Amino acid sequence: MTEVRPTPPSADGDRAARRPSEVSVRMAAARAAAILTVPAAAVFLGLVAVGELSPWHGLGGVAVTAAASFLLVRRHHADLAVLRRHLDNRAGVDDPRSAIAERRSALAGIGEVGAASELALALERADRRAQDWIDRLAQRSQAQALVIETIPDPLLLIDARGRVDQANGAARRQFGQQIVDRDLSTVIRHPDVLATVRRALAGEAGGDVEIAIAAPVERVFNVRIEALASDGRGGAAALMLFVDLSAIRRAEQMRVDFVANVSHELRTPLATLLGFIETLQGPARDDPDARDRFLEIMKSQGHRMSRLVQDLLSLSRIETNEHQPPSDRIALLPVLEGVKATLDLEARRKDMRVRLEVDAVLPAVVGAEDELAQVVQNLLDNAIKYGRPGTEITLSARRADRVPASFPGGPTGKAVAIAVRDRGDGIAPQHVPRLTERFYRVDAARSRDLGGTGLGLAIVKHIVSRHRGALGIQSTPGEGSLFTVYIPAADGAAPARGATAA
Repeated sequence: MTEVRPTPPSADGDRAARRPSEVSVRMAAARAAAILTVPAAAVFLGLVAVGELSPWHGLGGVAVTAAASFLLVRRHHADLAVLRRHLDNRAGVDDPRSAIAERRSALAGIGEVGAASELALALERADRRAQDWIDRLAQRSQAQALVIETIPDPLLLIDARGRVDQANGAARRQFGQQIVDRDLSTVIRHPDVLATVRRALAGEAGGDVEIAIAAPVERVFNVRIEALASDGRGGAAALMLFVDLSAIRRAEQMRVDFVANVSHELRTPLATLLGFIETLQGPARDDPDARDRFLEIMKSQGHRMSRLVQDLLSLSRIETNEHQPPSDRIALLPVLEGVKATLDLEARRKDMRVRLEVDAVLPAVVGAEDELAQVVQNLLDNAIKYGRPGTEITLSARRADRVPASFPGGPTGKAVAIAVRDRGDGIAPQHVPRLTERFYRVDAARSRDLGGTGLGLAIVKHIVSRHRGALGIQSTPGEGSLFTVYIPAADGAAPARGATAA
């Protein structure tokens, strides 16, 4: 190893760099030797003056004393110059670890005895303690970084300039991978949050702010903002912790919706059941024909309430987990074939035929298998209910060449399109934007007669949202409707072999 330098010099440059140091060492040694020689010179000159020594012997004694002093002092000054040069080089490097690691070669020119050697040993002991201290700090820093990174809620550290100094994995997934070093106002455009952060950076108390973020899926956060001790020379000056309240707020909203909607939906079947029960207990007590007819209607209404409860439970479960996207790799062909086999009998009862069309090589998707099956089943069930008897329903899956603007992955996102086309009466344009609302029906009476709960497309919408996909609806009155679901394709996943089947 060589001395620690920003740029290693060449051999000629190294000699040139050492030359001024050697000159300065000689000059310093000469000054010290001159000072040490003065007492001896006075003695020799006194002896010459009293005749004890000849002038030549006196001058020779002074010269010998001066030379010996110079040689002795020069060695000590050379060692001290090595120490000073090493310390100067250490002060000029950015990484103290490398300077400490190279101290042995830098101090190789110092002898094993003398004051400079003792100083070199003391410096080595201090370096060893400094190295241990640096290692402990590095371990502590790594542990703190790991803790911050593994916190499940988004966390941001803000510097004194109001820029993002650090962001953990949850924050990068929520706000973008390139948010570090960006101004906070370009990451979060919420006035109350920015005002609270400014107060914290000014040394005042922080606080809590509740905000709603619409993308990539609507979420509600309680943002805890706290000031951090800062020396003003960089680093984090404020902390922002985002606690997800989405599940709590969604549960509160679901309770409100349940009371408002379910009470309305259950009123009619319950009134029907109570009316028929009173009739069977009274006038129709001994009328077998009326009893059989009423019991069949009561059974139908009971099934309707059961389907409504099942759909509500399904919707509640999906909404609760909507902010957590699934991560499994799913091959779609077995899912589509399973749903088709389940509903083939229902289609034949209406003299309808379900045709399955799948790309020869279909990419796998990222999703939850049971939820994707529920999406296809709801869409296919609607197509059978509202399609014209004797027509064909097409269930298809293909690699999406284009995705809608609402697709969270952007216009260049890779997706698989699952489509269900029916040949029914179609839907008027004014109804299409509201089809995914809970309990919304184009024809309420017909929907109830067919056993619909008004929740099928709402369930589809929330499942697609949880999968970070998109739903497209096209309908032409008198010709039929086309429902297309776009699900993100799994990157690097082995494609699933498909086929076209009747």
